[in-house]
Amino acid sequence: MPRVFLCSATGALTTDAAPVGGGVAVLEALIPHLQDSDCELTLLTPGRDSSRDGFRQTLPVHTLSTSEPDRILKLNARGYARFALEWQAALSDYFADIDPADAVVIANDTSEGPPFAHLQANGFRQMALLHVIVSEFFSRRYISQPMGLPLTGAHLSALWRLAERRGIARHAPDIARLVWSKERDLARHVDAPIAPSAPVARSLADCYPGTGVSRRTQIVPWGVIGDADPALREHRAETLRAVGADPNRFTLLTLSRISPEKRINLAIDALKRIERQSPTTAERIQLIVAGGPAYMGGEAYDRKLREDAERFRRVEVVFPGYVASEQKWRLLAAADTFLSPSYYEAYGLTIAQALASGTPVVAAPHAGAHATVDERHGWIAEATPRAFAATIRRALHADETREILRRREAAVRWAEERPFRVAAERIINIARTLAHGESPHEHA
Repeated sequence: MPRVFLCSATGALTTDAAPVGGGVAVLEALIPHLQDSDCELTLLTPGRDSSRDGFRQTLPVHTLSTSEPDRILKLNARGYARFALEWQAALSDYFADIDPADAVVIANDTSEGPPFAHLQANGFRQMALLHVIVSEFFSRRYISQPMGLPLTGAHLSALWRLAERRGIARHAPDIARLVWSKERDLARHVDAPIAPSAPVARSLADCYPGTGVSRRTQIVPWGVIGDADPALREHRAETLRAVGADPNRFTLLTLSRISPEKRINLAIDALKRIERQSPTTAERIQLIVAGGPAYMGGEAYDRKLREDAERFRRVEVVFPGYVASEQKWRLLAAADTFLSPSYYEAYGLTIAQALASGTPVVAAPHAGAHATVDERHGWIAEATPRAFAATIRRALHADETREILRRREAAVRWAEERPFRVAAERIINIARTLAHGESPHEHA
């Protein structure tokens, strides 16, 4: 029987209660499939002390010794790095007492993952679910997009390798080592990285050439997580009124944690442009920004978005806070267009959920958009206010014609062909293959 050890620094949190993002959503969806399989599952999460509750094993980390697990959502860069290193040390201690025979370790993160090189040296087979290529994310979030510099994740990774050769990297802050050294260890030592899209797999290979990771990476699209119901659109007016929105306006929706990398300000800047150019069009539009602030800079970013929204004279902007469960599905079905303006999305779980709800999508050209959006049910727009404004106008025009009906039908068909169950079965089969001492790429 394969023994699967699923490591998640945010595994004690739930998407129903906190804005933890797609990694936890995938974890929550995967666990029931692992429990129903022939695998013996242990979920490793951090906490105040060591305890066992069913399949969940909590390991003590100092950062959480006097606080709840959701504290990690509010840590600054230094605090986050300290927590991630504590968690890595806790995992290293735990696996020192585990027999690697028939064992597979699955990391649900990179920077917050286990000590990849150490585990491989001790005979453990490993998988890693890639929710972000951290080097590529840093490039897009902090350099290429905001500064307009043509630096990719591969460029930053090469610079880090140069810094290591010159002896400079040892003076870098812990957060930098977590980004580049940890991700490089993943590329070198993990038997089967799991990428949800081909662009993510290519990005990992480009960032870490010479590691052989392109041969070992398995592409497993997540598909749709959760029980979408397009029929909930029948309750559109009721749903919108419940969050203080106007059922008579064309409704744009973002649904994510509120943090700078989600780039919600791009949607607001696009609507400012529409308001300047066509006040009568602006009066027909509203934006719902659903989500709660989380992670580094989240609360300050939330305040900035609200201040910007107050300057509108014709566009309405509504902040309903964090939404989950039925309210999330009702909002996804009630929206006329879903927006995904993020700097980076590895797959775009909320895009898939919007499509499953019958809602067309306007997305920035991130990896997730290229994996989920096509011309039948959405639009990919360059990440500028001008391009986003023009594409929102196209969506509004589609809403005025029968084109929107065709797009809604195409969105639902796309989602029906991609249940998460397919991804879960692939992941479990890869784990079985590794537990038997075989290479999954030879069975692909």
